[in-house]
Amino acid sequence: MSSSWMLKTRQMSEAGRETLLREALATHMRSPRDRQLVSSMLGDPRPLEDILSFFGSFYLYNYQGVRLLSMAEVQELDTQKTDEVGKEERRQLELEIRQLLGDLQSQELHVARLACEFNIAICDMAGGPTGSQHDLITRVTEKVLEVVWKIPKDYSPNAVLDLVGIITGWADEWRKELYVKASGLKETSMSLRDELLREHEHEVVETSILKKLIVKTRGRFTHQTQHKEGPPLDAKALGEISSAIVDRFTRLRPNIDAFRLANELKLSVIEALELEFEAPTTIDDFERRMSDVIAEQLAQLIEANPKTVNELIGILVGIDSGEVQSALRTGGIRNPADLVTVLRHKEEARPESAPGEGRSREELEAIERSLKTLEKLEETLERPVKGMLKARGLRSEELDKITVELLTKDRRGLLGIEKQVLDELQKKTRVPSPEEVVQLIETRKMVQAGGLGDLGPTSASEMSQRRLHDETAVALKLDLVWHLMIGLLTNLTRVVETYIRSKQDLLRGKALLKTIYTEAQSEFQYLREEVLIDLMAMRIYEMKCIHPTLDAPTIVGWMHARLSSTKMSVAAEDLKTSPSPVFEGVVSSPLKLDGLEFDNYAIAYDLMHRFLRTQRREILAKEEFMLDMKREEAAAAESRKKSLDVLLFIYTKAHTVFRAISRVGTKGLEWSAADDSKCSNLLSFYVNVNRGRPVCQVCGDTPSTDACTIHGKANVTSSNDIDNISVFVMRAISDIKSGLIGPTAKPCTWEEARGIVQRVLTNLKRRGKITSKTSVRALLPGDINYVVGPAIAEVIGTYFNESLRYAARGADRG
Repeated sequence: MSSSWMLKTRQMSEAGRETLLREALATHMRSPRDRQLVSSMLGDPRPLEDILSFFGSFYLYNYQGVRLLSMAEVQELDTQKTDEVGKEERRQLELEIRQLLGDLQSQELHVARLACEFNIAICDMAGGPTGSQHDLITRVTEKVLEVVWKIPKDYSPNAVLDLVGIITGWADEWRKELYVKASGLKETSMSLRDELLREHEHEVVETSILKKLIVKTRGRFTHQTQHKEGPPLDAKALGEISSAIVDRFTRLRPNIDAFRLANELKLSVIEALELEFEAPTTIDDFERRMSDVIAEQLAQLIEANPKTVNELIGILVGIDSGEVQSALRTGGIRNPADLVTVLRHKEEARPESAPGEGRSREELEAIERSLKTLEKLEETLERPVKGMLKARGLRSEELDKITVELLTKDRRGLLGIEKQVLDELQKKTRVPSPEEVVQLIETRKMVQAGGLGDLGPTSASEMSQRRLHDETAVALKLDLVWHLMIGLLTNLTRVVETYIRSKQDLLRGKALLKTIYTEAQSEFQYLREEVLIDLMAMRIYEMKCIHPTLDAPTIVGWMHARLSSTKMSVAAEDLKTSPSPVFEGVVSSPLKLDGLEFDNYAIAYDLMHRFLRTQRREILAKEEFMLDMKREEAAAAESRKKSLDVLLFIYTKAHTVFRAISRVGTKGLEWSAADDSKCSNLLSFYVNVNRGRPVCQVCGDTPSTDACTIHGKANVTSSNDIDNISVFVMRAISDIKSGLIGPTAKPCTWEEARGIVQRVLTNLKRRGKITSKTSVRALLPGDINYVVGPAIAEVIGTYFNESLRYAARGADRG
């Protein structure tokens, strides 16, 4: 939450908490950054009802990540189209919110008025003769029925419940309980099913409060499509409500006067809101007009009742009176008179010709800093500096003549006591230059002469106090406006919570989907699908209870839109035209929603199986994409293998070692056991990769086509393992020779290489490493890796080391 609040509730004091969404929405509405963004999007002034709806869509889109397009669809768009799509998504969200809200915001305003009038009437009743407890409850019951009957029949059935929640105080109590519960430890050892189907009350606080009110007044969680005939509340519910009201006002008796005044103020604000609720406005203009109304009304109440200031404001904003007193003192307000002055403070336009007036905030802050600097210099000069010099024996009458004017003189012309004073002052603080001191003194003279107005401040402390009061005035007025607006955002909050509930359910549902698709046994898949269908049925029923005026097609269209990440109109059309999963394998027909009740199992089955079908397609597409990626990676790896020159290791070693031998000798340059291992591995890789490629049996050439450049096609055959080993040996020895002698070296011939290989194989057979049954033309991997490969590497290493010693002798002779 934002820290811009002066009078903070518990949530406002805890950074990052948005459990109570009404407070979170109000905080974002008064945030300068969010207000600037929303104002730029809104453009022309709009009715307050439309502004609130748009802000709800802005919050959902920007802070909750609600989208009407899937991530895959958005990623296909370029940056410009993405911005345009974002604007269109916010607009569609606004239209959906307004469709769900209907006339609920104006109804909420009327209910708030009735609640204030009821509270005032009960305060008057509590202030008179009380009589017996039974008589008091009877009179309260009559008042409850009287105010409930004032709610028009065409209002939402939940309007009565909202009124009950306000006048009994149940709603506020449950908000505190849910906030404390959300702040505590979370249950962790729960199955996916239990986690999915449990209430999650802290995620949707206002929705949870309405559900509690339904259960409290109707005995169970049920919906009501219209006002029933007869009393809106049964006798049992009326008895509980009346008892709760009596108990509440009994607890409030010490502050009953402040409670009455708070409701009178709320009533005045609501009347002002009703007058301009449908008039086009902006957030800034609305805030300005409401702050003027609240400030003037509150100032009048405080003047008439100065002893109830803290209790009155505490009731208005919903915090303890001690916290109110502390916050006001921090803002420089010590008594009711100061508060009245702050509340009636207004920025008045001043004529441009007025000397020193109409200054900007930055200029006033610069003047304040100048005055503070000069006052600090004077204080340091008068107390520490002069006191120390007097203690040293300097004459008091001479020191008393010295003032801050001394600092305006040229430092080089100071003599005697003046120089001593300056030296001591410089030890205590930074002393500005003479020019700066002159400017500081002139600034103070201007202020003292009334340069900031006839009633303006004349010192730094007065300027600080005036600035603190100005800031407090602005903050306090805004706090009062938005704290009172919090109580009028309940229905908007429930609509926003509906989107948040859907988003969180989707996230939890996808966790269960993973277990569905990884489960091998189909019966377990069906059981887990049933869990999701049960969840959908619960959410449809809940939405009908929270928004009882919505019909089945609207609720189902909204649910389908959330599951498919699209707008309601598109989702509703899809439900009307596309075949329903309910009839899969029987007939290709959509589900006729007009003939079904909203809580029909077929509706939940249809919606969830459409969602599951989409998820399966997405998973299959992802799996196919991953397979394609793996195929491409395997093909690229194979291509890299084929293009790899395994003999580059020997070539590089030969052409670097033989050149360095004349400078460093042979030590450390010999072919080592590690080189044997590397050469053996490279030979194995070479044989496996090149098995079956064309090779000329005369010269050992390995053409890319079926014809040797020298001997034509007649002598070209598919290579076997002996051929590839021979080619490897031929190229290795040739590279060693070229490194030793240079370009004029005679390369190793094909016959020589084959002879070396044959001798190695014969030696291995004689030693029993390979048998006569071993097919040397198609060696097994173990034969190449552990027998033939190391033997060939040893031969190449021996030849390399002999060449190295030969080169060393030549270097010594040279």
